[in-house]
Amino acid sequence: MQFNKKKAQNQLTIRRSGLFVSKKITAQVENSAPIAARLVREHFGCRPLGSVDVVVTKTNRLSGLVAQSVAVAAGIKHDVWRNKVLSLTARPGDIYAVTVIGPDNSIRIFCNAQRLRRRKGQEIGPTLVYAMVEVDQLCRKGGPDPQLALARHEMGTHTLNKAALKKLSKELAAREDEAEKVTQKVMGKAVRNHRREEAEAQRQVPAAAAGRS
Repeated sequence: MQFNKKKAQNQLTIRRSGLFVSKKITAQVENSAPIAARLVREHFGCRPLGSVDVVVTKTNRLSGLVAQSVAVAAGIKHDVWRNKVLSLTARPGDIYAVTVIGPDNSIRIFCNAQRLRRRKGQEIGPTLVYAMVEVDQLCRKGGPDPQLALARHEMGTHTLNKAALKKLSKELAAREDEAEKVTQKVMGKAVRNHRREEAEAQRQVPAAAAGRS
């Protein structure tokens, strides 16, 4: 796996994967990722998120990168995963970002630069907040287990029975629901704080002008 333009920020590493990946979107991700991580830490009571590797890539590379990351973490051999697509990325063109476990308990967020670019970067903030909630979920005790179990099932190395698969699907759906709700709360609070700061700044302008007169 070849990457370029590596930049570390606190516990975050921002990378690009692939040729002609948007530098503008990458720069926006670099600026927004630390803020998203801080907001999510504050929401969960400053619970540390651990080390996170954010990879900005293209639609046609997304599925392969995700499959490789999860498969290596799950101990699945290369000749098994190399041609497999996980349900996580069944429709890569619709994906803004995917958060997965990686080798040696690392966590990776794969951002789809092309999808984000089509929305003119407006979804970068919410996307990264959602992704950081998923990072928190993976950092919890047993957090990676459902993702690894589903990968082994879909790649045929450890097939689950219907009952186990149904239970796993419910657990993953509950995580998605939590991530959506937390993202709404975090983004709503951030917007309110921003508006409050803007209002305060506007109130200070007349006072400063009066002081100079």
